[in-house]
Amino acid sequence: MQRVTQTPVANFSGIVEDKHDKKRRVRQDAIDQLVAEAAARNDCVDRLYWTLIYDFEHAAMTTNLKQLEECGVRPPPAQSMDDAQLFDALWEVIAALGDLGIFLLHSNHLNDRTLYERLVDRILVEPVRDLPPDSGVHEFIDLIGGGGPLEREIYQRYYASSSERLQFTKENGFEVMPMVPPSDRDRDLPKPDRGDSTPSDESSELHEPELP
Repeated sequence: MQRVTQTPVANFSGIVEDKHDKKRRVRQDAIDQLVAEAAARNDCVDRLYWTLIYDFEHAAMTTNLKQLEECGVRPPPAQSMDDAQLFDALWEVIAALGDLGIFLLHSNHLNDRTLYERLVDRILVEPVRDLPPDSGVHEFIDLIGGGGPLEREIYQRYYASSSERLQFTKENGFEVMPMVPPSDRDRDLPKPDRGDSTPSDESSELHEPELP
């Protein structure tokens, strides 16, 4: 029997925001300390530099799943849901990740159940830095994975443009035939508010999970 939390939504939202405020204060205090220590030894005192050092080297570790749980999102096991329930749970996770500044790339080649299982059982339990959602750091999770032969084939089959496929054929001597992906969700995925944010930004982190 599933237990339903009775905390009012407004009160719970306040609790979540309090947690985020605490993370913001911890982050700002730590960056202040790094800048002060640098100044004391006549080192670089550029705040942006020490912000990046803190965010990528000093911030506490957590997992995206724990961050979701702090926001009240607790993804059920995939096997406990039918397809309609899983669809709703998947989009709840996707929306909550977007609110945390975590965005998915290249998910169309995965059906809903496969994507949900990959996220909940593997990707979201990997260690990440625990930053408040408005820290300016965006995390992009590329569902293709790395840049190996299998990943390149997936890209060519489902995502490459005609010119990209032509270039691939010229360089590799064979063609990967394009296929219609099982999903068209990528166009509806949350994206950063800032229109010029991409995975190549210095304030962005690209996460390429390994394929099984």
